[in-house]
Order: sequence, then structure tokens, then C-alpha cells
Amino acid sequence: MIDSLLGAFLAALFYLAAPGSHARAAQDPANAFHTDTCDASVWDHVYHGTFATAKDRLKVIDGCVTVTGTVEAALSEADGDRHIRLRLDAKFKKLLNARNMTGEKGFLVVEPVCELTVKQHDTLQEGVCQNFHPNLYRTSMHGKHVAITGAYIEDESPNHGWREIHPVTSITVIN
Repeated sequence: MIDSLLGAFLAALFYLAAPGSHARAAQDPANAFHTDTCDASVWDHVYHGTFATAKDRLKVIDGCVTVTGTVEAALSEADGDRHIRLRLDAKFKKLLNARNMTGEKGFLVVEPVCELTVKQHDTLQEGVCQNFHPNLYRTSMHGKHVAITGAYIEDESPNHGWREIHPVTSITVIN
């Protein structure tokens, strides 16, 4: 009897630990917000800097999510991206980590790429923004409630470590 119980227990553990299992999906806070509407070609316009690829610099947690919240600030980045601070609606707060709380004042970072003039040397050298300017963000969106779709990542750059939507596929004002 003990052998059969042990066998059933080990089989259950094996199933739960398997890649792509239901247990892993339940642990991923972004899983509930996954969508399939992202434009994968936007990754071609994300610079990688000293990392081998953009996806080494931006560790993908979920390839495509949609979140909602209020735009609190939009800053210019030297790499041509906008650095938007989004106050998430309550149901999305679990997407934040400790670095979002300390380094980004409790906001989710949202970075539409190639929105501005590129001034950063490595980004200019990579040419990722050449002839690409999606213009997803408008200053009239400041203070507005928006829906944002894009890749949910953790920025591995030095002194970062926070969670972001980067790159962004769409920003839509919802009220």
C-alpha cells in the first residue's frame, strides 16, 4: 500500500514539475493576463547594448500581456524609448516586484521603443530605430486610464531589475 501511495505521490510531483505544467502556470502572475495580440517584429527594434541579444537584457516572463492603469509620468530615454510610469489597476499589482517598489516608486515601467530621437551611442550603432517610429504614446495620454499590450519582462540591465512592458505593441485610452 505504501509503495503504491509513494508511486502516486512521485508521479504527481513529476507532473507538477514538468515544464509547461499547470503548477508553473499558476505561479506565473502574468499568466492570467496573457494575450496573443503582440507584434513580435517590434523586438527587432530593441537595442541589446553589452548583452548578446535584446532578450538577454530584457528577460521575458510572458511574451504578451495586456494591463490597464493610469499614466503617471512619461520620461525621455537616450535610447529613443519612452519610460512611462503606469499606476496599475488593483488586479495587476501582483506584476510588480520589489525593484518596482524601490526603484520605480511602485509603478510598472512601460517602454514603447523608438518613440524619440536616439542619443545613446550603442543604440545608434545598432541602428534598431532607423526608419522605425511607432508613435504609440501621445502627451495627451498623461493622467489617462489606458490599456497597454506588450511583452512582460524583467530588465536585467545594471541597477535595474524591475518589471516592465517592453517592447509595447499598443497603448489605448480606455476612458
